[in-house]
Order: sequence, then C-alpha cells, then structure tokens
Amino acid sequence: MLMESQYCTDIELHRLASVERYAVFGSPPEDDFDKTTHLTAYVLQTSICLLSIVGEADIWVKSQVGLHATSLTRADSFCLAVVESGTPLIVPDARTDARFCDHPMVREMGMCFYAGAPLTTPDGFVIGTLSVFDQAPRHGFSAKDISLLEQIAALTMDRIERRFVNRISEILVPFAHVAHQALITTDAAGRITFWNEGAARMFGRSPTEAIGYNIDIIVPERLRAAHREGFARVASGAPSHMTGRAVEVTALRSDGAEFPAELLLSVWQGPHGTGMGAQIQDISERRAREDRLHHLANHDGLTGLLNRHSFLLQIKERLERDGTAAVFVLDLDGFKDVNDSLGHAVGDTLLQALALRLSATSDPAEILARLGGDEFGILLPADICIADLAARASTLIEFIRRPFSVSGHELNLSASVGVAVAPLHAKDADELIVRADLALFKAKGEGGRRYHVFDTGLENKLRATRAFQDELRFAFNERQFELHFQPQVLLADGMLTGAEALLRWNHPVRGLLRPAAFMPVLETHPLAYEIGCWVLDESCRTLVAWRSHGLPLLRMSVNLFAAQLRSGTLVEVIEATLMRHGLMPSDLELEITETIALRHEDKELAPLWNLRARGVGIAFDDFGTGFASLSTLKDFPLTRLKIDRSFVSDVCSNPTAQRSCAASSRLVAVLGST
Repeated sequence: MLMESQYCTDIELHRLASVERYAVFGSPPEDDFDKTTHLTAYVLQTSICLLSIVGEADIWVKSQVGLHATSLTRADSFCLAVVESGTPLIVPDARTDARFCDHPMVREMGMCFYAGAPLTTPDGFVIGTLSVFDQAPRHGFSAKDISLLEQIAALTMDRIERRFVNRISEILVPFAHVAHQALITTDAAGRITFWNEGAARMFGRSPTEAIGYNIDIIVPERLRAAHREGFARVASGAPSHMTGRAVEVTALRSDGAEFPAELLLSVWQGPHGTGMGAQIQDISERRAREDRLHHLANHDGLTGLLNRHSFLLQIKERLERDGTAAVFVLDLDGFKDVNDSLGHAVGDTLLQALALRLSATSDPAEILARLGGDEFGILLPADICIADLAARASTLIEFIRRPFSVSGHELNLSASVGVAVAPLHAKDADELIVRADLALFKAKGEGGRRYHVFDTGLENKLRATRAFQDELRFAFNERQFELHFQPQVLLADGMLTGAEALLRWNHPVRGLLRPAAFMPVLETHPLAYEIGCWVLDESCRTLVAWRSHGLPLLRMSVNLFAAQLRSGTLVEVIEATLMRHGLMPSDLELEITETIALRHEDKELAPLWNLRARGVGIAFDDFGTGFASLSTLKDFPLTRLKIDRSFVSDVCSNPTAQRSCAASSRLVAVLGST
C-alpha cells in the first residue's frame, strides 16, 4: 500500500507540474475557449458546459456556459473521477448513483446528468476536463455523443498546447535570434525549419538561404553519407546517442571553409512527426587555445622543441612499438662561459640557434628535444645500428663546431654526446636517459668534443652512486654527521674573530671522512636541504654555547648548499634560526662557492641580497678555482672574498702572489663598503 501511495503521489506531482507549465490555471477568459464551451453545449444540447483545470486544492473554470462560476473546490466537482481514471465519465442520473447522490451539485443545484472527457497532455497527464451538465436525467447519451465530447476535448487540449507553444515562442524566438550560438531546427526529412541570427553569422547564410534547405548544407561533403544514415535512423524512431550531451563535429561554412563545432542535439515528437533541434557553438578559438596549451605543455618555450616529458613519452612509445630505441644526449662545452661573459640573453639566443642547426641537420625520422639548460636529446630511428650511431654522433659534433653568429658575436663552441641503446643498456625510457646522461658525463670528463657510448663500467658507477646515496640517508638518520670548526684569526695580531663550520662524516667503517669523499654526491641528494638546515642550526647552537663559556667569537661561518638557495625559503629559515638561538644577523656569515653562484639565476640570488641588507655576512669561498672573474663579483652581495690557497701558499716568497693578495685586500675593502 505504501508503494502504491507513493506512486500516486509521484503521478500527482508530475500532473501538477504540467498544469503549472501550461499556465492556464487562474488565467482570465479567452474567446477561443469560450467558443468551445458554447459549441459543446449547443451540439450536445445541455444547459451547462465547463472547461475546468484541476489544481492542487481548487478547480479553475477557464470557460463556462450556464453556471457563472470561476472556481470550485475539488469536493464540489465531478471531474476528479475523470482526472483519476483518465477516461470519459458518464452519469445519466446522479440522484440514483451511489457515488454522486450526496454531491453538493446534486443536492443543492439539482444536477442530474453529467458527462466529462479528460484534457490529456501529449505526455499522458490529465490537467482538467471538458464537462456538460443538465438538471434532467439523460439515459440516451449515445456512444456517438461520447465520441464527440472526446474529440472536442482533444481539440481543446491542442488549443492549450498551441497556446503554450506560442507563449514560449514569444519568449524564446527573440532570444534565439540574439543568441551567440547557432540554433537550428529541422523536420523529419532534414529540411531546416528554423535558423537564427547566430546560425546566419556562423555559417554565412541568411535565414532565406537556409530555411527549407536540407541540413546537409552545413555538413562537409565527405561526411554527408554518414550524417544522412544517422539522421534517417533517428527520424524513424530509433534512439539517438548524441542527444543530451555535447559532441564535437566538423561544420561547413557557405564559403567552403570547415571549422570545429560543438553540437547539442534534441529530438522530439511533434504534431508533424519527428523534429530535431541543434545548438551549435563555434569552438575554433577554444580548440586553438587548447592546441596552444598542449603545445606549451609538451614543448620547450625557448626553442620550440619537445620538452623532457614529451621526449620520454616518445621513447616509451618507441619501446612499446619496436622494443628498441637509441638516444643521444648532448650539451655544449663551455656554455656557462657564454652566459657568464655575455649574459643570459646571448646564451638564450645561442640555444635557439643550436636548436635550428640541429633541426636543419637532422634526419626527418629523428625526434629532437631540449631536456633542460644546454642539454638536448635526439631519438634516433629504430633501425639504426651501432656503427651508424657512432658516425652520426661524430657528424653531429662536427656540425656544432662550426661558428655561431649570435647577437654580433661569433662563438666557437664544441659539444659532447652521450649514447645509450635499448634494450642493450636499459629497458625503459627513464633509465635510457639516465644512461645516456652518464655517457655524456664520461665524454665531458675526457675533455669534451667527443661522444661516449654507455658501458657496464658506467653502470657499476651508477649502482655505486645509488648505494652511496642510500648510505648517506642512513648516515643522517643515525647521526653520523658531525661538525668540526676551523678558527678564523687576524694575521696582524692573531686575535680569534670567528670560526667556520666544516661538515664531516664519522663513518663506522671508513672512519672520519672529509667533504671531498661525499660532498659531490650529497650536493645532489634529496637530503641536501635538510642537512644544510641542520648544519646551520647546529653551528648557531655551538656559537651560543661557546659564548656562554666566555669565548669571544664575533661570528660563525656556515657553507650553504645549492638546495638551500633554490628552496625559496632561505631568508625565513635564517631568521627563524637566529631568533631561536637569540643571535644577531651580524653573528652569522654564509659562504657560497663560485659554482653555486654562477649556476643560479639573479632571482635565485635575491635572498642573499636580502640577507646582506639585514646584516648577515656573505662570503665567496675558494675564489679563483672556477670561472668567476673580477667583473662578475659586482653581481653578488659579497662582504668577504676567500682566496683559494693555491694563490697564497707561497705568498712569502712569490712577488706575484704578494701582488694578488694586495689587490684582493683592496677588493675586499671595496666590497665591504658597497
């Protein structure tokens, strides 16, 4: 019973929604409907005729003859039985009918005869009735009379439907004509029946050039056969898989140009059979924008070549398809010297020129990519042999040795190439790139201007490096790292002014290890940032402890890792550490190497300028061992320049060394005052 009650409730809710949709309940009299009730009463020879719309609590008399009422309660009406059954109801004499003998219209108004037919919507809901009454019994109401009442009721419902459609059209047609999208309707034969201004703008055809023509006029010739087949299938009553969802299609303008469009299709059954409507949007700009975003996501912004991610995907696809792949990884020898001496703008232009030269000299079957910095990748054809790889690498190196004319400079550069082949050297794309990188590193280590093919020796080195990285992580977790401190004194009087924190590894098997034994691996380890922060914190803690015991140290010098500079949080970490230990900014000096400074962009060095402005010292460590020149020092916020020992080891006996130290002293004085 509960399920049946719920079912009835749901039906009533849908029925009331239909009543509301047609907006006839509560509406004023209309001549068309008054003519209908007068005609019905005349034809069926009754004194009363009502056109009633049944609402939730009341019944609205839209039109009437002989009753002079505009509304009734549901309890005062016969038509509820018609609404509930959905079929005509004939009551010859209500006085003798147990269902209606006590009805107010019978008891108070003397109604005896009743006949009513439902007003049924196209989707099957009864919104009201067309009814006739008489105060005299009528047992001779024939089947022909019933049929006539039903037909008039059906015509009345058609009129209500047309009234609804016309009302909607009055609202929607003006909107449709100003809509940005193309709105088009067709009949079952595919002839266009509506064509708004949006369609005229989109397809280049006025309404007079479209309405009445087949919808094929907006379909490219090569797609028309498939389109006609699908259209005919839907027109025959088969369900459409395109309705209710946006579908991307190719559309045709009047000038023959094709463009991508998004189509939203609707299908309905109307009085004239199947009708179809399409809402069409030109997505050319969206597609172009998506293509640009896809290009940016998959290509290097500077050179236009594939980026590292896309290059890896190309290798993966090659391996899945052919099971083999050969990769070159190359970079320029001395590219950093170009950036340092001529600036990044010239360096970027050089990379663009190199990309053009690689593209011009590459086989069409080769796939080029910029992997990062001055490192480029080449995926060779699948059928190339090892001997051909060697010849191709040699030719590539010779091409790159030709001078580059860039921004008014003629640059003579060389390149190194690493080679790796799958499945000989690796079985997946990532490992293949790693092995080509190792081979490149080997080629550069041998002096550059050459290529090197990956070998098992490099594999062993890679395996050892990974094992060493794991060992470093274990060492940090087990607190095997410790700090040693090197005093800093004034040569003039031997006064102790500060100390430099030096990281050491107290290895349980190999003993105390100096930085040269582990720092090259640690600097690229994921733990570098964390260990750098630990060194900073432990150094400050030690300085506070020494001062509490009466040791008058002015400052503590701490070496920075590149990872700390790249993190973007250096200023915040330094400030928090100083605050935690109650130190002033002048109590701390940060040391950076030439390599760290020269490999970073200006924006990455900004935290050092910030810290120097706050009073933290900035020192250049081991100056003279790298590529930094005196002219580049002005770009860094230095307060101290530490000359490499190779310049000062014989300062007492070598006049040249003495002059270098004197010049450096004057330079330090200048740096400290700027």
